[in-house]
Amino acid sequence: MKINASNKRIQGLSLVELLLSAVLGMVIILGLVTLYLSSQKSSRTQDAITDMEANARIALSSLRQTIEHAGYPSIYNVPLEKPFHSAMDGNIDITATCRGGSQKLVNLSSIKTKVTKDNGANDSIVVKYLSDNENDANHELIRDCTGTKVVPECSADPINGMYNSMDAVVYNAFYINSENSLVCEGSANVTPQVIAEGITNIQFLYGVNTKSGMSYLNATQLETSKAWENVISVQVAILVRSSKDVLKQNEGRYFVLLDQKISKNDKRIYRVYMTTINLPNRNRGVI
Repeated sequence: MKINASNKRIQGLSLVELLLSAVLGMVIILGLVTLYLSSQKSSRTQDAITDMEANARIALSSLRQTIEHAGYPSIYNVPLEKPFHSAMDGNIDITATCRGGSQKLVNLSSIKTKVTKDNGANDSIVVKYLSDNENDANHELIRDCTGTKVVPECSADPINGMYNSMDAVVYNAFYINSENSLVCEGSANVTPQVIAEGITNIQFLYGVNTKSGMSYLNATQLETSKAWENVISVQVAILVRSSKDVLKQNEGRYFVLLDQKISKNDKRIYRVYMTTINLPNRNRGVI
């Protein structure tokens, strides 16, 4: 029986070809896994940065909203010499009562010892302004930094507010707590309020007009020179960190916040955010 030469025997893949195919498949799978893991890492990093930016916006917006009112004399134009409460002013009076005696001017006892000062890597600031009477149709400012209203009896209204309008001071203290959150204590509220999380450090410098131009001083320098009444702007710098570890291993880094150099060594991501806040009530010469 003759075998037709045109009928070729069908051959399978050789061992070498099978091995090459397997290796190629493993390379492709490894590449896909690497790409997936890289994408996941990139996604985690981006999510962390997005959260950090949101916390930074909230923190700086809240600080700006309060600090820009420093020295506000109320619509009754009552003189307020200093826009910030410092150590030379002593403790805040938490016993004073308002018109009629049924309301307290300061409802938060823990604010008593708060002052504007340099505190290493974490400064604190206490903003002062006067409150309008919310029943006055022209009122502009009636709340503290927590959003709590100042009752009319405690306002600077010379007729319906404090018996001495110059005593109608609203205090607003900002600082970083042990849980790395920006906290506000407003004198009209009864409890401290967390403003933004993930804020590890905060620094303030204060702009003062001098003969040679604008000069930015820290709280210690202002306290020594007794120049608080000359402050017309405030620089704020915050260091914000991710809520979870993102890096593969601890990484040592340095960050400059205004006049302070701060070191970190962990797996978190950090970002520095800064802003300058003008004080319109001081710039227009109402003191």
